[in-house]
Amino acid sequence: MVKRKPLLEQQVVRFIRKTGLFSGSETVLVAVSGGADSVCLLHILLQIREELNINLQVAHLNHKLRGDESEEDAWYVADLADKLGIPVTIDTQDVAVYRDLRRCSLEEAAREVRYAFLSQVAASVGADCVALGHTRDDQVETILMHLLRGTGIAGLRGLRPRSTLLLDRIKHRCRL
Repeated sequence: MVKRKPLLEQQVVRFIRKTGLFSGSETVLVAVSGGADSVCLLHILLQIREELNINLQVAHLNHKLRGDESEEDAWYVADLADKLGIPVTIDTQDVAVYRDLRRCSLEEAAREVRYAFLSQVAASVGADCVALGHTRDDQVETILMHLLRGTGIAGLRGLRPRSTLLLDRIKHRCRL
């Protein structure tokens, strides 16, 4: 008899329970870029929301970095959330202008603006946490970034299942 792998949803529920990501009766703000990882995360959380006793909200930030493609992503996320019956907040921020003002890398500027946006939306909708979809490539990227910046052993582990957004630091740096 061949042992079958559990369904993806079952694996996600086990991971969430093992790591204590949600405790139930929470509102989870799902950051949806329109890419495969965040859309997959949204669909999985939608499938398991009753089992975990969570409510979902969607947030999308148009970074204005890819012209019409950025606009199309925003429309896609709005339409997807509407079809799924999930409330959505969509905003547009000019990350390139922010990068020039801060004199930092585009990736750093995008992350700071995105985290500030997610923090603001989470507060406005009463979300208890923000869920972000990441791929294995994101894990490797994070470890490499930590190495380049100079890290200790702690930085070699990459992304954690749960972390705080350092709201004070982000709010201080992001004058949106």
